[in-house]
Amino acid sequence: MAHFGHQLIDSVRHLGRGRTIDLGSLQTRLTAGVVLASLVGIGSLATWMGWRTQQILLNSYRRGTTLIADRLKEDVRYYSEMMPSQEALERVIDYRATGDLAIWVETPTGDRLAQSEALTMGSWQTSGVSEALLSTTVPLGTKIVPVQGWRLVVCASPLNLPGLPPATLYIADDITAEYQGLQQLVKMLLLASLALISLLSIAFALYIRRTLSPIRRLNRLAGQVTADTLDQPLNLEAAPTELQELVRSYNLMLARLAKAWSQQKRLVNDISHELRTPLSLVQGYLESTLRRGQNLTDPQREGLEIAAAEASRTTRLLSEILDLARLDNGQGALQLEPTDLQDVIHQAVAIAATARPRSEPRVKVAACAPVVAQVDRQKLCTALVELLDNALRYGDPQQPVQVSLTTQEGWASIQVQDRGAGIPAFCQGDIFEPFYRVDEARSRTSGGTGLGLTLVRSLAEAMAGQVNVQSQPNCGSVFTLRIPI
Repeated sequence: MAHFGHQLIDSVRHLGRGRTIDLGSLQTRLTAGVVLASLVGIGSLATWMGWRTQQILLNSYRRGTTLIADRLKEDVRYYSEMMPSQEALERVIDYRATGDLAIWVETPTGDRLAQSEALTMGSWQTSGVSEALLSTTVPLGTKIVPVQGWRLVVCASPLNLPGLPPATLYIADDITAEYQGLQQLVKMLLLASLALISLLSIAFALYIRRTLSPIRRLNRLAGQVTADTLDQPLNLEAAPTELQELVRSYNLMLARLAKAWSQQKRLVNDISHELRTPLSLVQGYLESTLRRGQNLTDPQREGLEIAAAEASRTTRLLSEILDLARLDNGQGALQLEPTDLQDVIHQAVAIAATARPRSEPRVKVAACAPVVAQVDRQKLCTALVELLDNALRYGDPQQPVQVSLTTQEGWASIQVQDRGAGIPAFCQGDIFEPFYRVDEARSRTSGGTGLGLTLVRSLAEAMAGQVNVQSQPNCGSVFTLRIPI
């Protein structure tokens, strides 16, 4: 019970934090349904119990008043044998009457044969109840009559006694205090019902929330599924049977997706590997023919140059696809070692300059202090070459590409900045996706494969690093490769 009480308090605090309630959620609908059912059920029960208690109390007073009337008639008959009927009637009335019980006898013409002293003295007289009661026409039977804020049970029955004219016997019993107590009891019952409904509502909300927690956990786990976690099935041991069935179906779907993904990666890997060798041979043959083709006509030479360029581009594309496939398959094992990042930058600049001889003066490396980090030298160099190649390809030919190395809070940041056309803001989140091109026509003519930045991101993440871009149209782009020191 103590544990449940703590949970109840925590739930109230949680509900008081101002969190927006989702009216369309299953938890809200179930809680609202249970609360509504509890409100209708307990409210109806409390109302019926209050009404029934009131009826039982009032019926008991009715029966008591009727019993007094019957006994009073018997007493008058008994005393009439020993004294005049009028005197017997007055004596019995005085004997039966109390401070809360008034008795009087009236003829059909309105003459009062006898009455108790309560009607002429005390609170009955001063409050005006006696006058209002005696002037009220009360039908035969037992009724509850409200008079001047009082509640009276009035019993009217015919009285036929020897020596007396036909008359009607009236008995009025004051039940104001009991009636007010009964009303207070009904109010307390309703308040207790509301408190019980509130407690039950919180308890049901807690129970429903705990019952639905496996579904929320399943949603959270499903949202965390990626291509790298397809082989990790979901496990919800404490979940209900229906949810366990859903988990089994979900895990079966994950297994099928993992198998399909594995087959796809293997297919891409195999195709890239098988096509790269013959394409390299074709490229070598074309370049050899061009070098020895002094007798080639201009159209023939132009055609062979185009074929060699396309073969070179396709070979590079297949190499990048193969590198990505190896990284995804975990085959590209890292060889982490302490490496001077500035040396890697200069190596990457030299490789980029070799690939683009006319671009060498366009790359400027800012001087900085040596920075050593645990990286794979070859993979980091490959990533930097891709960034430099991207900057040289899309940057302004009249402006140099700036390369800088800085450190901050345990991270080394290598920035490659160009002064090109820049990248639109809506494209910056997608440029690291495979085969994504900001300008399809320009990328094709410039020889881009659409995989360079994807390879950069994969290599950076393999070394626990990050890569991001900051760019504005017509102001150039800044690619930042961050590596933990």
